[in-house]
Amino acid sequence: MAMTRAGSSSPLPEESILVVRMSSVGDIVLTEPVIAALKSAYPDARIGFIVKRKYVDLIASNPAIDTIHLLDDSSFSALRRLCREVRAGGYSAVVDLHRNARSLALTVCSRASLATAYRKRDLRDSLRVRIGRRPFRASKRLVERYLDALAPLGLRPACRKPRFHLSPSDEEWAVRYLDDLGLVPGAYAAVVPGALWATKRWPARRFSAVSSALAAEFDLSVLLLGSMSERQLCEDIAGYAGSRVLVAAGETKLGQMAAVIGSARIFIGNDSGPMHIAAALGTPTVAIFGPTDPGQFDFENNEVVYADLECSACSFYGTDACKLGHWQCMESLSAGLVLSAARRLLKTSDGVS
Repeated sequence: MAMTRAGSSSPLPEESILVVRMSSVGDIVLTEPVIAALKSAYPDARIGFIVKRKYVDLIASNPAIDTIHLLDDSSFSALRRLCREVRAGGYSAVVDLHRNARSLALTVCSRASLATAYRKRDLRDSLRVRIGRRPFRASKRLVERYLDALAPLGLRPACRKPRFHLSPSDEEWAVRYLDDLGLVPGAYAAVVPGALWATKRWPARRFSAVSSALAAEFDLSVLLLGSMSERQLCEDIAGYAGSRVLVAAGETKLGQMAAVIGSARIFIGNDSGPMHIAAALGTPTVAIFGPTDPGQFDFENNEVVYADLECSACSFYGTDACKLGHWQCMESLSAGLVLSAARRLLKTSDGVS
């Protein structure tokens, strides 16, 4: 039976809708407005979501998602198994927010009567960087691009900030974990100094300086978060920063880290997945950008520290090394700049003008 969109008398074919975004952390977090728009427009629809298993915590507690399909790894056998599962799901529409070879295969395997995909970026954006060798300036925010993919379903929802849905178990875990560390919710800063690409990582010594200043000026403890591969980085930062800076890198699962970030008084980090989690949770966020364009995201009521040099942003995602050899987009960002941004956020949250 055809479904009817809320507030409309026109029958639409979407009885069950599959959304595809397999990775990575930030990209998945930013799909939430699409899920919310689908559930609002089609309240009786069954909504499925395809994601890599290691990222499932990011969507597991979203009440608008009915079924989660997991991609176990990058092997052909895992993709084939998932294709069979998706086909058996009987989806009538697919919204592809990943747009790569795997997502195309999954869309075809679904046999859905309607399929739509987002545009990663305008052609002029790609040509500017790849051929013209000019800095990247996003012509549209990523969330808006995601939402544009809903147009074939008859939807043009207003753009809004993503929200992150924490699980009760992760929240309970975070309370116990913080208590074990002697930390009180709202009395610590969550700091994430890592990022996938080297050029997106602000210098460690400057994270140390900011961490020390937060402890001295605002009486805040600092909790350094990240993956196990980033633990040594965090330990180095803590070693320079002082006794009130604690290392938690590698000690939390993804959902648990989100719960810890959600209880922090402030978040400070590079352009990374945890930065998007913090903003979606409503934690006051200082986002440090270097080779990538902050114009891709909405930072209203948060702070962005960005040099905006003649050569920036030079990359869509970040790189292993600066193409020009100077890395001034990050080197020019002093600890004072980041600390000033943190001060503004903390004073605003305290009601101080």
